Amino acid sequence: MRQPSAAPEPPRPAAARPRAGWARAGEDPVAAVRLAEALRNSGDILGAGAVLAELCRLFPHLPYGWRERAVLRWRAGDAAGAAGDFARARAADPGDLLTLVQAVRQLAGAGRLDAAESCLADFAPRDPAQVRRVARLEQFLAYLRLHPEAEAMRLAMAVRASPRHLDTAAVEARIAAALAERRPFSLIRLGDGEGAWISDPDEADGRFRQLYRRNRKRILRTWFGTDALVDRPDFLALRERFLATIPAASVVGVTYPERVRHEYGLASPDGVPSCTNVLRHVAPLVGEGGPSVCTHDIHLDLHHAGALRRLMAAGHPVGLISCHPPLAAALARLPGIRVAAAVLVPEEKGFTAVIGTTGLAGTHYPDAFGRVTARLRGRDWSGTLWLVAAGYLGKLYCHEIAARGGVAVDIGSIADAWSGKATRPGLADLSRYRLGAPRPGGDAR
Repeated sequence: MRQPSAAPEPPRPAAARPRAGWARAGEDPVAAVRLAEALRNSGDILGAGAVLAELCRLFPHLPYGWRERAVLRWRAGDAAGAAGDFARARAADPGDLLTLVQAVRQLAGAGRLDAAESCLADFAPRDPAQVRRVARLEQFLAYLRLHPEAEAMRLAMAVRASPRHLDTAAVEARIAAALAERRPFSLIRLGDGEGAWISDPDEADGRFRQLYRRNRKRILRTWFGTDALVDRPDFLALRERFLATIPAASVVGVTYPERVRHEYGLASPDGVPSCTNVLRHVAPLVGEGGPSVCTHDIHLDLHHAGALRRLMAAGHPVGLISCHPPLAAALARLPGIRVAAAVLVPEEKGFTAVIGTTGLAGTHYPDAFGRVTARLRGRDWSGTLWLVAAGYLGKLYCHEIAARGGVAVDIGSIADAWSGKATRPGLADLSRYRLGAPRPGGDAR
């Protein structure tokens, strides 16, 4: 077989891209892995597979190719092939931590917890960082033992089957009625980030403390660009205020069964406990006659159904909280929409490269948070529709608005999409989110 730098003669044009890319990467296995990851993330699975096959051929003594090909097979549903490639990767370098993590997750995602625990027990950490990583993985496996997929699915199905579960049309109707009757209303959504803070480090006598702490630090870096708040007393105290917004909300968007299946299939150390703990927290509230519930993706559903556009154009004043300076003006230019208030907050730092910077001085917490809260508390918002896109702190803003008679809707990443920023995988086709004239019976395109 030719060396990678030779002129490619692929059987199909689709194969030319990875082989040409491999030629550019030369015989550098790390560069080849990065190329394969880029192809995989762009959706070119065949291209990524071709690069990894060549990597395994040229460097069979290294774990990289075997490990990444195992991940590719795992995500494609080839559990047996993934297990074989993970075994080759571990044989190539028994001390490679990343291979261990991926292999353990693959076994756990396949429901083979005994094998996952055995695989982890055979690993000898080389330094304190590896000791901590292994400890978190042990705690994750313990979490899966205590809260298996069957439990999470049972909770998700119970929430979906509840008489308090609302579909998109019912949510729109509830919002419209609250506006027409000038009643307070709050719709909040609980995702991975909120789930990380619902998770209680003291649960089960601190059995999952390191796992939960790692998940909290990860989401803090996404929100604020630093995890320095993880131990700050004032921010920790904010958690109690956040938890209080859940039973007080009119409608709460939560994890749905398909998402549960996805997270457990990937054995995601952040996605599994975050999604499951949201359900564990909310399901009892629904049973006790608490808030109504809907899917966590209700913001997307409301957009695609044209509901957000109809609600904004119904004649009520509109308020906006987001990190996009031009968005309020863009909304105000649309027929029938009257923007009465616009509040700018700093962007989520994990998406600065996509969103850009607002130019606001200070941080979202505590600087902007104090200013926004004071402004929201300064007047009666009855009859005003507030669209809130402010992450974790946005749940508190929704609560403040409803406490003063307003109608608050947590629209999350829809504000990014309206601004032409694809901050989530589901927003890749931004043409579906253009702020133009609404289609009859559908979303604005």
